[in-house]
Order: sequence, then C-alpha cells, then structure tokens
Amino acid sequence: MTETELYDLLDQRGIAYEVAHHPAVMTVAEAAKVVPDHGAPTKNFFLRDDKKRQFFLVTALVETTVDLRHLHEKLGSRRLSFASADLLREKLGLEPGSVTPFGVLNDPSHEVTLVFDEGLRHARFDAHPLVNTATVYVHMDDVLPFFEGFGAKVMFCNLA
Repeated sequence: MTETELYDLLDQRGIAYEVAHHPAVMTVAEAAKVVPDHGAPTKNFFLRDDKKRQFFLVTALVETTVDLRHLHEKLGSRRLSFASADLLREKLGLEPGSVTPFGVLNDPSHEVTLVFDEGLRHARFDAHPLVNTATVYVHMDDVLPFFEGFGAKVMFCNLA
C-alpha cells in the first residue's frame, strides 16, 4: 500500500484526518523539530519474540518510557527484541524510520499484533502515513474500527 492509497482508504471510509508534509525524519527527536503538534505525538517499535513467531507493532506516547525487558510479560509473549529491517520490510512493507500502525494494512496474513499505549485509547494522535516524509493526524475512535475491519489484531496496554 502506498501513502496515496492510504489516504484514499481513509476518504472512502469517511475517516477524518489531517496531513503535514515535512522533510524525512528518522527519529522522534528529528520529528519534534519539523512536525506540527496537532495530536498526541507517538513513537513506534516493531518487535519480535525470541523465536520469530510473534510480531508486535507497538505505538506509544512519546513521553512513555517502555521497558522492553518486561514488555513481553504484559503482552503474554516470549522475550522481545527489535525486529530487523528485513523483517520490517517483509512483514509490513515499511522502511526503517517509517514505522507506523498503518503498516498492519500491509500484513494480509495478520501476523503482526498492533499494540497501542493505553493513553491513546480515545486520543487524536500522529503517525506516519507509510512514509517518513509526512505525518497524518487521526482520532483513535475513528481508526480503531478501520484497523479491526482489515482483520488486524489490536490491543491496548499500559506500556509505562
């Protein structure tokens, strides 16, 4: 799926969103310098268990300190670590620096569980629209049914 196809899907489903285009950003710190503040800023992690059988795309509020050593306990999985760039491309069709919850739309086998920080449950938040040269602002109440409608496994968790 491309950025344009994502916008088309959001339009087709009547999901309100805003887009801000900006220079490519690879980190939260870079994004803070160029991305307008129109929603809860987030950070994203693509994780795998130690057997490469379970995959998680974690979206947390920027200010949340996520303890990766103990996150597996909260998610009911084996120990977790960052997935490789190759796995990111294979499972979600994304490049490093472009990790976004919208990546699960590129996961037709539904292998990746989307994990949202509890603080995002009813928030307006920001995310990359599959590329790191733009930021899209959406409301969780609008996009949650969108993700679930694509068959994505979604869960909320207190990540702090």
